[in-house]
Amino acid sequence: MSANYSFSFFFLSCVLLFTGCSTHTFSISEPKVITFKTPKIKYSDMGYVRYDDDAVEVEMFTAGVSIEKITLDEKGVCVSIGCMSEAKFTQEYLNPHYPSDTLRRILQNVDIFSGLGKSEACNGVQYQYIRNDDIDIMYRRKNGEILFKDRLNGVMIKIEDVSEGNISR
Repeated sequence: MSANYSFSFFFLSCVLLFTGCSTHTFSISEPKVITFKTPKIKYSDMGYVRYDDDAVEVEMFTAGVSIEKITLDEKGVCVSIGCMSEAKFTQEYLNPHYPSDTLRRILQNVDIFSGLGKSEACNGVQYQYIRNDDIDIMYRRKNGEILFKDRLNGVMIKIEDVSEGNISR
């Protein structure tokens, strides 16, 4: 009886462990040059941004080896050390003064901060400038590039399409 109980416990533990942050099948996967400069992530190299209607994921590679994966879905955010709410992720990995959905909206290439400070240049480039005592954000979206920069807090996220000019050989 003890052996059956141990096996059942082991099997149930494995099922819970491997389905806690279960994998998601994404409809779109695009190679990108990704730069993250945040309090907890310092990275600049190739990666993939994957998304569908309700989830988005960024996977970062160095020398062809996956070193970090950040998955945002309806359950929250999962990183290599575990899963947490979007609010907790934003507070710990970005800045506590940002809305909890900031990273999701950057990766989805849509307005942040409910469109505050938005303008559009005649060439189609979209800008958002958001400034107060706690943040100084410039968010630019143009064809093939997303740039989020908080000059006051030293946070930068840049995502560019892969091209000959930004691939190191």
